[in-house]
This record gives sequence, structure tokens and C-alpha cells, in this order.
Amino acid sequence: MHQLRFYLIVTAVITTNFFPLVFSVKIAHADHQPSLANRLIISHPPTKQISQQPAKISTQNFVSQGTEIFLNGKTLNIPWGQWQVGNSLRLGISDTALDRQMGIELFNNSNYQTQPINWYATQRTPINLTAKLGRQYRYLDITDLAKSSGWQWQLMGSKLQLNTPATKVINVRRETIPKNGKIAVTLDRYTPWKLSQTPTEGYLTIEANADPALLAQFNAPPPTFDTNLDPDDDPTAQKLEYKVTSNQTQTIIQFPIVKGQRARAKLLSPTNLEVSINPHLATIPDRAINWAPGLKWRQKWVKLGVNNFPVSYLEIDPRQKGIKMRSMLALEPNLVGTNHLIKSAPTTQVAAAINGGYFNRNNRMPLGAIKRDGKWLSSPILNRGAIGWNDSGKIQIARLQMQETLNTSKNEQLSILALNSAYVQTGISRYTSEWGKTYSPIQADELIITVQQNKVTQITPGNAIGSVNVPIPVNGYLLALRGQPELSGSVSIGTNITLKRQITPPEFDTYPQILAAGPWLLQAGKIVLDAKGENFGANFSKESAVRSAIANTPTGNIILVAVHNRAGGKGPTLAEMAQLLQQMGTVDALNLDGGSSTSLYLGGQLIDRSSATAARVHNAIGISIEP
Repeated sequence: MHQLRFYLIVTAVITTNFFPLVFSVKIAHADHQPSLANRLIISHPPTKQISQQPAKISTQNFVSQGTEIFLNGKTLNIPWGQWQVGNSLRLGISDTALDRQMGIELFNNSNYQTQPINWYATQRTPINLTAKLGRQYRYLDITDLAKSSGWQWQLMGSKLQLNTPATKVINVRRETIPKNGKIAVTLDRYTPWKLSQTPTEGYLTIEANADPALLAQFNAPPPTFDTNLDPDDDPTAQKLEYKVTSNQTQTIIQFPIVKGQRARAKLLSPTNLEVSINPHLATIPDRAINWAPGLKWRQKWVKLGVNNFPVSYLEIDPRQKGIKMRSMLALEPNLVGTNHLIKSAPTTQVAAAINGGYFNRNNRMPLGAIKRDGKWLSSPILNRGAIGWNDSGKIQIARLQMQETLNTSKNEQLSILALNSAYVQTGISRYTSEWGKTYSPIQADELIITVQQNKVTQITPGNAIGSVNVPIPVNGYLLALRGQPELSGSVSIGTNITLKRQITPPEFDTYPQILAAGPWLLQAGKIVLDAKGENFGANFSKESAVRSAIANTPTGNIILVAVHNRAGGKGPTLAEMAQLLQQMGTVDALNLDGGSSTSLYLGGQLIDRSSATAARVHNAIGISIEP
């Protein structure tokens, strides 16, 4: 299994305005440092200026790390870490998790070692926190702020148990305006909260308890909705009601979401939280965060004619030491299977990722080229666009073709149509051990030929789909003959076979990493979109949808882009996507799989959409930072 690595360590200490604090909490255990097994110390570090020198990549261990927080009795998938600074044991929580799951607003920064935040709207100016980079996550040191807010924590095995002070929901008010709605929540003190949505509903989850009299005002029956709907398609028309439920530690406010709407929550003061629902809503704040050496997180609105599009993207410097970009499989190391990017990215140990190329949603098999570390996992199809790159920062985008030919000892030449692909046609396809341990017929009446050490060793009939499981040899491959029985006369047990391959354009064969999707959008800053030439249908070409892409800049940086619904409408067409990337100043660009597959991942979270609205994907492009 290919492992992607991410090791970084920051040694700088940030200046804060908090007084020295000492706080002891018993913990279950502390990995790597037995002397800390009986206490957790929170203290204020000496005030120092932050170094402007790049952080050195290190393999130094954290005292303890985990990916789950037990918040007020509920388990959340939130990465956390503890590390030592002098005599103080510091607590850090993933920055993207604070932003997406705990209601902490992140502001722009100029140095990845620090992060300005809005801590429950308690300060008129942003609070600067020290940022520490781990293998996959960027942690913000919340030790002093959490103490001053009354938070208490201790370790429970691999989980961090975190308890916040008891909070009460005083009031919930809703107002409906045509094409606009607002929900105002009044609390008796600040507390963590999270906003999420499905295709038809929004959820505001607050770490607080609501009075029964308040709950009685929202006693409508639970709404029903289809969780399989694509949020970018028109949901089934239905009447949804507001609903408020509560227990001792948590209140959930449910509210309807209709076509084209997105919700956004903002803490106006420590005790006043407002949710806005509006098709014209700026669903993403402008954002320019230096996340790690060679990795920047950007969000902005891009105007195209009369339309405004929300654009989230990561800008990567591939020449930065340690930066690695690789193709990922959703169910590593299996070539067959799909998974949500937010689940597959942590298992491959990447810091960032974006969904990749196309696949068959029914059999979950690839439909396009994937090459990783010099090894072809799947072949290109239909003359579609692909991107190739190396570790020196060189990339190329073009329409890619592969022609494999078998030469038999009978002086016959047989053309192979596809390698490890769900693209099935009459003729011959080839399957290697990258496909899996075995192969089962995809179509009825296949003839499966086993080739080991360039010699045919077995011929197996596959009368029905999935009727047999034929082992794939590690020192050879299988050939699946479909719909042309006359080809079987060209091979028999004992026939010697040699394999030749030709790549067009030929320079693509020099790239160790390749991923195909399409269509090709930009070349040297000019639009080269030809969806028909890449065998995409007319409807696909005209469709307005959420989209993703990969492109490069004039400085040689690479950007991973997700574009969602325009204000008041649907996402961009392919032509608009090309224009948007051109307007952003990119040079070469390739469209990736889109719609509900569009997913942009950073540090444990999807940063472009709610994870509940993202579909499973087959492959992706992952970014790691290695020592």
C-alpha cells in the first residue's frame, strides 16, 4: 500500500495577552512521556517574537495525538494533539475542525506558524494562536483560551474528553423573507456550535440546553427527505418545518433548505448566533491562509459577467522541499471501490486532496488513466484530457492515448482496448494485479486468458457476469476477450506473447504520475475546450454544475479548485469553468469529475462543502509533506 507522509514541526512561540496560567487535570495516560502520566499542565509560555524562518521538517513526536474528541459526552471526528513547550503541556485542535465543527472563525494570516481567530466574538481584534504542524493536520494551540473559557479535558485512551461549561438557549427566533430567511439564537454564554446541511435540511448544533417551554414552540413532526439527492439538483418538492430538539448538553435546530440555497452561521456576539439562508448568500468568506510551507488555502468570489461564483482552492508549490503530489485510490490499494474523500484521505496520510477522475458508479471501477510512481494502474479512454507530473514541479496537460499491442508466436498482432478499466468494448482488455487478486467477468460470454511470464498458461470461459473468479498472476496478467470469438484462435495454452505499448503524446510516458479526467480547458492561458472531441455528450457539455479542476499558475504553482453554485443559480458550465480559471490567471487547466463528487479536503475536513452532501469517489489527487 502506498503511504503518503506528512511530517512537520514548528518551534516558534507566539505572543499573547493572557496571564500565566497553571491548570492540572488527571489523564488516563500520556504516550512517549511517562513522567507526564499523572498530570496535565497548562501554563503561559514566555512572550517571544515569531520567527520568520521556514519551519524545519522533523520527525519529533507529539506527546499524544488522536482523531476523536468526546465533546460533552458525544464523539466527534476532530484531530487533536498535545506537545511540550518548556514545562507546559500544550493542547492543540485541528484548525479546519475548529472552523467547520466548533464555530471558531479563522482569519487570514501572513505566516503559517500563527493563526488569527475570532474566539466566540469576545475580542474586537483577532486573537493570534500558535500553529503546529503534524503529519496530516495543522493544530492551533488553544490551551490558554480554553482554560479562560472554563473548558476541562483529559485523555481517555486515544480520545480526548472535552467538557465545556453548561450553557442555556434563551430564545430561538425565525423570520422568513422572500428568498431569504434568518434564525437568531440567544444564549446565556458562548459555547461551541456547528452548522451542516443535507440536500433538503440545515442543522445548527449547539452545545447548550433549551428550556421545555421553548421546545414546545417547535413541535412540528419530523420532516422527511431523500438523503440520496444531489444537493446541486432540484430536490423533491416538499414542505419542511422548523424543529428544535434538546437534551442536557446539546440543542439541534433543524430548518428547511430549498433549491439553490445555502446556509451560513455567524456569532454576532458571545451570546447571539445568527443563521442566514439565502440563494444570494456569500456561502464562503474570503480567505487567504498560509497553511504550511508550500501550501496555501484560498477562498474568494470570482465575478464572470453578471454572475458571481464561490471558488475554494489550494495553491501548492511543488518545488517546495517535501511537497509530494500523488494519485490516490479511495480504497487503497484496491482499484475497485469507492469511498468518501473525507474518510479515505486520512487513511492515506495526506494533508490535502481533491477528487480526481471518472468512474462507473455501479461497479465502482475506473474510467480513465491512473499512473502512480511509474506504474500504470488504469489506461486512458476516449482521447480524454489528462495531467502528468513529476516531483520536480513539471506538469503537462494534454489529450492522452495508450495503445497496447500483443505479438504472438504465431506472428499475429492483437490490439488491447483498455487496461484495468470499466470501459468495456468488443475486443480484448487486460487486467493486472493492480486490479486485485482475482478477476470476474464484467460481461457475459467472456473468455479469460491467463498469461504468466509471457506465455499463455490457462483459458477460462466466463459464461455469465461474475460467474468465475480467476486469479490474476503477479508475474503476468489476464486477457478478457469479449464479443469476438474468432480471436480465441490466435492464442492457445503454450502460446508465447510479447507486449508493446505506445503513449500519445510520447513525452507523457516520462511522467511517473498521471491522472485523466477531462475535458482539457486551458493551454498556455487560452481556452482549448472541446468536449465533443473527448467524447463527452452534448448534455454534459451544456450542464451547469458544481465542478472541480487542477491547473497551474505562471509562477509554476499548482492549484486544486472547487467551484460551487453561483449566487442565485447553479454551478458553472464547462465553458464558464474555463473562463473562470482563465480569469484567475491560470495557464493550463484540466476539468476533474464534478457534481456531488466535487470535494476539496484539508487537514481532516472538506473545506468547500458540507461532508453530508459529498458523494463517494473512486480516486483523487493527494498532497503530502514528507521529511
